[in-house]
Amino acid sequence: MAEVYVEPPIFDIEHAIAEGDYVTVIGKISLKDKSGSTTEYDYCDVWKFRDGKLHELKAFVIEAQQL
Repeated sequence: MAEVYVEPPIFDIEHAIAEGDYVTVIGKISLKDKSGSTTEYDYCDVWKFRDGKLHELKAFVIEAQQL
């Protein structure tokens, strides 16, 4: 990550849903590249917990579309 990120990404959580052993988070990520340009992405993380610890993570990230 230190090689890819010029500076830490900025996360904006829009929705967080918890049910049973799962937590799902939907939001936006802003990443700055080496030229200083910022790109916006939409993301969704699905976390599964077991015995109070993270057991599984699935993460989906796509470049945000300007409508």
